[in-house]
This record gives sequence, structure tokens and C-alpha cells, in this order.
Amino acid sequence: MRLIKQHDQDLAAEEAMRGGYIGIVKYCSVALFAGAILQATSPRFRAIKAPQKGWLMVAAGLGGFGNGADTAFTNYERRDREVQIRVANQKRHDIIYGSDSEKEAAAASLSTPTETVNTTTSVPATPASSSA
Repeated sequence: MRLIKQHDQDLAAEEAMRGGYIGIVKYCSVALFAGAILQATSPRFRAIKAPQKGWLMVAAGLGGFGNGADTAFTNYERRDREVQIRVANQKRHDIIYGSDSEKEAAAASLSTPTETVNTTTSVPATPASSSA
């Protein structure tokens, strides 16, 4: 079991709530569309009173919230797990092959120092030519 920090819990809760709200919108829009079709075509649905139709919308909204929140939270956990696996693989790679800073230090120690060439040459001053 891994330890969860308060910040991680807050991020997971925000993600679940956002997914729940999206689920409400999706499920209620489908329920509203289905209710409109049933209202136009079914005399049995028309006989249902408005408060009961409202409860059908509430039930669709609650189902949408539950499904959307669960889906969003599961996807959040999956993304978090992928990040953990990627970090663990990078640590394992660094242990086996060395990190970038270790590779640069090894390359620097293996290279031979280049000799510095003295590029400062003295140029004799030339007298100004005079024409007679």
C-alpha cells in the first residue's frame, strides 16, 4: 500500500468531481432526449405526473455522476501509476547505465587535454613608405 499525501488526495477528488459533473451532463441530456421522445410517442409516459418525471431525471443525474466520477478517478489512478512506473524505470536505468552527469564526467576524464597554441605573434612595425 502506498502512502497518499493530502495534495494527491485533493487532486484525485477534484478529478473525480469534474468527471462526475461531466457524467451528469451526459446522462441527463440522454434522459431529457429520451423523455422528449417518450412524451411525444407514449401515452403511458404522458400519464406520469411531472414530479415523477423529475425523479427520473434525478436518478439519471445520480447514475451519471457515479459513473463519470468512477471513470475519471480510475483514469487518474492509471495516469498516476504510469508516472510511477516511468520514474522507477528511469531510476533503474540510471543505476545500470549511469545518469547523464555521470556519462559527461566519464567522457571528460577520458578525453585528452588539447595543447594550447600560442597565437600571439609579434608583427614588426613597418616604417611608413615615403615617396620622394
